Amino acid sequence: MHAAGVHAAFANPAMGRQATGGSTSMAGFYQPLRRAGAQARELLLQAAAAELGQPLDRLELRDGQIHSGDSSYDWGRFAERAASLPVPAEPQLTAPADWRFIGQDRPRVDALAKATGTATFGLDVDFPGLKRAVVKHAPVIGAKLLRYDASQALEMPGVIGVYPIAEGVGVVAEHYWQARKAADTIALEWDEPPLAAWSSEALDEAMISALDQPEAEEVERRGTPLEALATATTVVEADYSVPYLAHAAMEPMNCTVRLDGDHCEIWTGNQGPQGIQGTAAFQTGLAADKITVHSTFVGGSFGRRAYADFVREALQLAQASGEPIQLLWSREDDMRHDFYRPAARARFRAGLDENGRLQSCAVRRAGPNVLNYALEEFAGSLAPALMPDALVRWAGQQLHPVFNRWTVDPLSVEGLFANYQSPSLLLEHVTVDPGLRTGFWRAVGHSFSGFFKESFMDEMAVATDQDPLDFRLSHLPANSRLVPVLQAVAKLANWGQPVPGRGRGLAVHESFGSVVAQVAEVSVAQGRIRVHRVSCVVDCGLAVNPQLVRSQMESSIVYGLSAALYGRIDLDQGAVRQSNFHDYPPVRLPEAPEVVVEILPSERPPSGVGEPGLPPLAPAVANAVYAASGQRLRHLPLQLA
Repeated sequence: MHAAGVHAAFANPAMGRQATGGSTSMAGFYQPLRRAGAQARELLLQAAAAELGQPLDRLELRDGQIHSGDSSYDWGRFAERAASLPVPAEPQLTAPADWRFIGQDRPRVDALAKATGTATFGLDVDFPGLKRAVVKHAPVIGAKLLRYDASQALEMPGVIGVYPIAEGVGVVAEHYWQARKAADTIALEWDEPPLAAWSSEALDEAMISALDQPEAEEVERRGTPLEALATATTVVEADYSVPYLAHAAMEPMNCTVRLDGDHCEIWTGNQGPQGIQGTAAFQTGLAADKITVHSTFVGGSFGRRAYADFVREALQLAQASGEPIQLLWSREDDMRHDFYRPAARARFRAGLDENGRLQSCAVRRAGPNVLNYALEEFAGSLAPALMPDALVRWAGQQLHPVFNRWTVDPLSVEGLFANYQSPSLLLEHVTVDPGLRTGFWRAVGHSFSGFFKESFMDEMAVATDQDPLDFRLSHLPANSRLVPVLQAVAKLANWGQPVPGRGRGLAVHESFGSVVAQVAEVSVAQGRIRVHRVSCVVDCGLAVNPQLVRSQMESSIVYGLSAALYGRIDLDQGAVRQSNFHDYPPVRLPEAPEVVVEILPSERPPSGVGEPGLPPLAPAVANAVYAASGQRLRHLPLQLA
């Protein structure tokens, strides 16, 4: 397998750019790649028929060879002739009845390299003359450098130079540890941004105040929600909250840059080489065709490597030093200078009739947005290289008032109360933003909307003495994709069959074109939550490679469980408190639950699998905690009283 260079031919059909994100890769490329394969097959067969003097219907292409009766020929023999033929506009695709690979488990093509340590990640890049670099960043993201003293650093062994850049001060040295130790000696003074006045406690108070205020930005309204609430037989109300979250990829951000006259080479793990090339063109002023991007394996991303801030830093240091450099962030850099999943609070109010049927639901979400920071960051990679840097920064910053005052960021409210039937509904949003930059985090807005919605569905079921599964099914249309997924997960988890000492919790959520339902089996003892098993059923359309679908569900569950039990990023005078895995821990192996995944058969086109497995996990666990202990936990990470 080879990573593609930058070229329009490799653009993601679902995004219009050469990038991956939003669980779009399989959904976007499935048909185009099938079509390309069918075109190649027809060209090779036509070329073979001409060269061998055989009719097309006597030739078959299979297992790397073209077969004609008892004779077989390697493809390569006919490749040159095939390349000269006109490409068929409408090739015949293999019929599902004849599929040999689609729908079957296939090993990952990169599995051997990763298992044997021969895969090249960003940190593995090396060549003669390569120098190492680190950046000493501001404690508060967005602070501007006023002055610095690097006199001691410049005297240290191996140090080549110290350079002020946009995000801080960089040190270039012969070796990484030399650069890191030298950076520690630099004294810096910063002009702090408004973010420096904020703490997590202050943000939480501001979000609560926003939920209480009379006015909000309306997202959706149907029926007469507030009037219906006033006449309901049963009213259920609950507030939920989630904190900021870091991506915490296992491989910290890094980038290698070599500038050679009018050519630039970049090595980095990324989610969009086209964006990396655009960033380099803007930073260096070089034409795009003078910039080569080598995409390495990615040591975890989850949305983080959609951004190019660390690439910009590497380019600035290569320009300033005149050396080929490899920039490496420490774990602390990575944790404290992320594009974070936004914190959020949500208030749900529902009115139900005497039969326990939902008649009205009012939902308000308060917190920071995602898109304004994302689009501001992407401005540099999309802007023409000749556009002044100050103008690009100004243009990007104009997005903040757009989402703060004039319209609602769709990623802030996606999935907030989707799928379920209610005659009256009101969805609202209030932006509360201290200025900590936010970004795409696995499942984006669904990562918190799923927790809010599915926790509240459980609360309504309990308040009306209904089984949580039956309550959900009764509020879904008969043809909803959620119905068979819920029924299948209930069967897989033996829903309704008590397990001594444990509770079960249920959640279902639709995102990125797929539906995932999960049942968590949990025990609560000595103030500790233990998740023993997660049953998961997914409808992702056609499962091209079921093994990869199961792997993505398993990884989403473990990643989501880390966030549900432990994940939180706190602010103290604008600075992120957490720094490493000791205070931002992932789930370790002894805590990992048994995970059982079932994939529903489907004739729909493939849809997303990288992210949809995450949203149901936290509410399923929280609902299971209630079933096991009677404690209703409405705030992440989950903490017992």
